[in-house]
Amino acid sequence: MCTSLEEPFGGWELLEELWPSIAAKDPTGSSMVTSTGETSRVMEFLELELQNAWESPNVRERLQLRPDMKDTRTANDTRTKGNDLFHPKVKRYIEAIKWYNESLCFSESGSEERALAYANRSAACFELHRYSECLENVRLARASNYPARLMEKLLKREQAAKQALQSNDVNNNPKKDKNDTGRNQKQAHSLTLTYDANRTIPQVANCLELTESDQFGRYVVTNRDLKAGDVVAIEKPTHTLLLDKYRHMRCDFCHHERLYTLIPCEGCTVAMYCSNECLEAALRSYHCYECPILRDLWRMFTKIPLMAMRTVTTAIVSFDRNLDEMRLHLDALELDGANVNAFALDWHTASPRDIYNTVHTLDTNERRRDKKDLAQRIFFALFMRDLLLERTVLGPVCEHQPERSQLLYKLLLRHVQTTATNMHSLYYMEYDPHTEEFNPSTYASACFPLLSMLNHSCAPNISRVTLPDASCGVLVVRPIPKGGQLFDNYGKHHCLDDLISRRVELAKQYKFFCRCEACENNYGRFFQLPGVDVQQFGAIDTYGIHAKLVRHQPKVAAELLPKLVGYLNNLGCQYPRYELSTTQELFLRAFEILHKETSDLVRDLQYCKP
Repeated sequence: MCTSLEEPFGGWELLEELWPSIAAKDPTGSSMVTSTGETSRVMEFLELELQNAWESPNVRERLQLRPDMKDTRTANDTRTKGNDLFHPKVKRYIEAIKWYNESLCFSESGSEERALAYANRSAACFELHRYSECLENVRLARASNYPARLMEKLLKREQAAKQALQSNDVNNNPKKDKNDTGRNQKQAHSLTLTYDANRTIPQVANCLELTESDQFGRYVVTNRDLKAGDVVAIEKPTHTLLLDKYRHMRCDFCHHERLYTLIPCEGCTVAMYCSNECLEAALRSYHCYECPILRDLWRMFTKIPLMAMRTVTTAIVSFDRNLDEMRLHLDALELDGANVNAFALDWHTASPRDIYNTVHTLDTNERRRDKKDLAQRIFFALFMRDLLLERTVLGPVCEHQPERSQLLYKLLLRHVQTTATNMHSLYYMEYDPHTEEFNPSTYASACFPLLSMLNHSCAPNISRVTLPDASCGVLVVRPIPKGGQLFDNYGKHHCLDDLISRRVELAKQYKFFCRCEACENNYGRFFQLPGVDVQQFGAIDTYGIHAKLVRHQPKVAAELLPKLVGYLNNLGCQYPRYELSTTQELFLRAFEILHKETSDLVRDLQYCKP
């Protein structure tokens, strides 16, 4: 979703433009930090140069920074775009509603523009046979001073929606179609751990332990044999960030898909919520700081800087907004940070501050970054810190208190680094009407302190699965022997990428040279893998199973899952094999059908055909 606002010169592009002149002033002349002692000197040099650049009027002008304000013209323009898509010859009702939601974001509370956007959204809901949502939008239109001259049409729609509900139409007795998953995306997940939970860490099975070595750092092992299909951890995120792409479809706070009834924040033109309760909860926990600057940040940056800011704003709230107390606590933590261990924490009694400790001490990789990388992150931290001071309630709090302002900057800089390597995606199964298939789509970023302890392998033995309540389930995808390490995948898998590209990309983003089993043994890509000896181990009809699973039916997935799990466990020692990798993917798809959220928009696509 884009708006009528002109796209500005971005933060990344600006840094690229500034870098040559900054690098030319570097007294060392090297692109790398050559020693531990040099790091602080390099950081001071970069901070000074970038602060000077950021304060330049020319830079601010090129970034087109502006306060986020309601705008009647944009509200009207975006509503008109929705009307064009609503037209009987177009019938793109879902896309129309997204534009109506954008119009709501730009409209003033109680204005005619707000009332018209709600009324138009009610019309789209009516055409989609979502009569309950239609009535809710009629109520919202009335509450927003819907104009009397148009009231007759609204009343007729309201009466028609009530009659449809009374006659037990779609919403009370929905017609099943081939894409109906038969699941309610709003329910809590039903997944449970395969083994007893750890006594003090209920999120993980009691067979998991955290250990440490020079080779792997901190990592997770199992004290018993694990089988494919075992669920060994279910962790809720400490905080999340809804991606900008979904801000007109999902609640900014709980992330539930509520396209048809979202309400806007009254302070910005970005965030929308499923209820006043979620809106108020967001304001209490982070949005009071982010509201005035969120639009500029999404225009400037990607999700990494914004997730860093979300980490900092939620952390400030956990310290009751007392920056002095927070600074003293973190100073003490710096002396004892090595002893902070998410696996040693009693999560039954842990306070928000205790939990933030586990996030704060995640590795920054600062000493492994080259100077340009450090410069980027310093620039982002300075940018966000100064906008927070200029436009939010943090400004008066930090005025004439340089130590508070410096704390804010240091926290932002720290988490711009930790976020890049410890942020994980939340995803759901999005329906593609063109292929009639469901595929994973990321809707938010999240932080999981416990699961951040899992190391990477290009041949992972576990997989993360986002559950409907945004928890992350850790699923074993091939047998792991007692004493074996659990390996996650950071986005580079040997089935998809060759050895050199994997190592280059992992070193670039995560600052390590990968020596996993796939890299050390140079496992081939998917179609290069050897096959299983079918005479000895038997065959599996992967094509036939895929054809059944592509329909995304829970009953079929439940029937096929035991067969897929059995194959993975019986032949796990043969990895890597073509059939095993294929079966892993089929197993994950069957598991996702049973346990993952699917879009609630699937049933509505049948009404969007002109």
